[in-house]
Amino acid sequence: MAVWPSEVAHDPACGTGAVEFGQPSDNGEDISVALEWKLLFPLLAAGHEDPRPEDGRRIVGASSVDNKQACLEQGHDCVAEVIREVGENAVTAHSLVRDNIDERELWGSGWVVKKANSAEPMDAEKVIKGYVWVPVEICSPKMRLKDPETGARMRKVLDNLSSTYRLAANCSCEVHIHLGQMDGQALALPALKRLGTLLWVAEPTLRSIRDPKSPNAANTYTWGFAMREYSRLAEKILDSAAAPRELGTVLDQQIFDSMAGRTAAPAKELSAVAEIWKTTSHLELGQLLSGPDKKHRRLGFNFSAFGEEDERAKRNPRTMEFRMMEGSVEAELVMGWMAICGTIAEVAVAESDARYAAAIDLLLRRLGGEGGGLSETVGNQRGREFRELMLALGISEGIYQAFEKKIRWEHSYEV
Repeated sequence: MAVWPSEVAHDPACGTGAVEFGQPSDNGEDISVALEWKLLFPLLAAGHEDPRPEDGRRIVGASSVDNKQACLEQGHDCVAEVIREVGENAVTAHSLVRDNIDERELWGSGWVVKKANSAEPMDAEKVIKGYVWVPVEICSPKMRLKDPETGARMRKVLDNLSSTYRLAANCSCEVHIHLGQMDGQALALPALKRLGTLLWVAEPTLRSIRDPKSPNAANTYTWGFAMREYSRLAEKILDSAAAPRELGTVLDQQIFDSMAGRTAAPAKELSAVAEIWKTTSHLELGQLLSGPDKKHRRLGFNFSAFGEEDERAKRNPRTMEFRMMEGSVEAELVMGWMAICGTIAEVAVAESDARYAAAIDLLLRRLGGEGGGLSETVGNQRGREFRELMLALGISEGIYQAFEKKIRWEHSYEV
């Protein structure tokens, strides 16, 4: 069973505790986490026998196959009821519309079940005759990351749903993780800069959890493109990558401890870090780490809520969103990814944490070409690199091992 981030042992090496002058800092105890879980829910069409009678989980007869909205509401009602069975408050989007309630009122108190716009059945689902597939997005309320009850509550919901109904997930479904603050305010600007810096250098490793053979490898069904390719920051450093920027003006202890003396760091990475730390507001940073057009605004590491470039961004909670994990009905993977994302946020928010410096050092050396030359397959290399990052972040084997195996398998065909 995955260990929740607050239970992972680490060495909180004490530094000077310095942060950017004049900037507020955050308390790691106040980090919030929320889950968006996109799935397919089957209903049995009238006149069809159960195609999988050996599966003891429930299958509900569709009330009206010809009425898509009726099927949608029926499936969503079933999901919400199972969430309520474990003691959670859960409502459906159609009930909120009926009662004239804004979904935002539930962000801190209840689960919301609604339509997953990207989710659609593919070959593996279409071959099951008699099923009507309902796209479902399950949104948790924000919970305190470091509260041990958070992991237990999330796991109860996931387990009860998976053991009750014949849920499915494919590459058109995804798992999204939101990280912010319990009071609903944005993380302090220095914390967001540290987070952006770490994610910039970690992106090649973290994105290896995506199957390169997937029909959604190029984000055909869901939008979660790479920050290092499609953000304004990526565009901005194209012309400046040949000349390393001076980092001496970065008044942040975490960055100083992580990058001091790294004269061999690639020019592109130094330029990117310098650009991140030049920003003077959440708005400026959010736009820098987002793409310039609608398709690329919400990247795999989504900072668009701070950029406020469209109505959706302005209405969304002030969170940073991880939106790159492919759909899964395996609770262990979903919980593990949530723990990984939460740990990354935890080390970035801290004013001084040895895990942050260890991860940055590892990634900069790797981006600079150090540590190569081993005789191993691409799959083994990707898996090893992921494991090394997890160890640098102090994440336990029980959390990352399933991902390492997944990466080794899915990347094994590459040459």
